[in-house]
Amino acid sequence: MLYGTNIRKGQELTCKYPLHGTRNVLKRHTGIVESVGSGQGGFNATIRSESGAIRTLSLNKMVDLSVS
Repeated sequence: MLYGTNIRKGQELTCKYPLHGTRNVLKRHTGIVESVGSGQGGFNATIRSESGAIRTLSLNKMVDLSVS
């Protein structure tokens, strides 16, 4: 259980995430969860979008997280 959300491999994840990871501008990311892990910065999820792009996003920075 991560931050009240149960994220598992194969689920579709949609969230807003700071542009380039640090800015005060949010970008929507949507994709299928490839893996969930933890590191020095906390928990993270690796997602693959429909275009094939792979992103690893920190759960701490996600805004309006939706998992289906």
